[in-house]
Amino acid sequence: MDLEKKVKVVILMSTYNGEKFLKKQIESILNQKDVLVRIIVRDDGSVDDTQKILNMYKKKGLLNWYTGENKKTARSFLDLIDKAPKADYYAFSDQDDVWLSTKLITAIKKLKKFDDSPALYAGNYKLVDENLNELISMNIHKTTTDFNEAIVYSCCTGCTMVINNKLMENIKGKHPKYIFMHDDWIHKVCLGIGGNVIYDDSKKLLYRQHDNNVEGGKHGLIDKVMKVYSDKKNNKHVMQKQLLEILRLYKHQLTSDNYLLARYAIDKSKGNFLDRLQLAFNKKYKIKESKKLNHEFQIALILNYW
Repeated sequence: MDLEKKVKVVILMSTYNGEKFLKKQIESILNQKDVLVRIIVRDDGSVDDTQKILNMYKKKGLLNWYTGENKKTARSFLDLIDKAPKADYYAFSDQDDVWLSTKLITAIKKLKKFDDSPALYAGNYKLVDENLNELISMNIHKTTTDFNEAIVYSCCTGCTMVINNKLMENIKGKHPKYIFMHDDWIHKVCLGIGGNVIYDDSKKLLYRQHDNNVEGGKHGLIDKVMKVYSDKKNNKHVMQKQLLEILRLYKHQLTSDNYLLARYAIDKSKGNFLDRLQLAFNKKYKIKESKKLNHEFQIALILNYW
């Protein structure tokens, strides 16, 4: 394919002490087929050789990077979004995975028909160990594609995401006071403002599991539920506060139905025990494919930390 005809994709990557697997991740991005990639990295204050590796690739003209205070993953990616140059599409990268060569072009082919409106692609992934051997897992991964389900749980894995320019225009420059994770935020915003979310079950990414994962731990369904349970309990009402931020920043862009869904969820979650029970067992706030995630949502409301 001629260079002029190739789609331009900006890759946003946040790094932190990622020296061990970073080169493999970068090489797999550079080896993407039928797209022009531009890699922008924000280092979150690494103290290992991560910055030396980034400098090596920068000297070759293969990426640009900068560093700043340690903001943690979500805020680091929001900073990258604010600084992202204009492109046709944008993708988000971890520092330790391996992308199959058709990962980006597969996403773009599915996104193209939604170029006139905000759109997000999310895919499945293959769980592997640190040596890229496939792991046997009970993992059931499916990104939610309706706003009411996303309020319960987004199930959107950031390293599989590709978004179009219309969605980037809607998230750039927005600074939520509270945020659970960047992928959760972007996914909810996309659906809330009437955008399209495409879920693809094909596995175009090797999702590496190891002891030093920044977001840590295995990513099977049970592990995810336990991590979300722990995160939400330690950050009381973070999901409620994040939803409030969506209302604050996107009040005039949310569809009327989605505004009402968000407003009801916030009001009931801030209410008394009976109010929270009404929300917990309201059939509108239910993920069809996952009883476990529905139960996690219900537990969070009953124990008053959602």
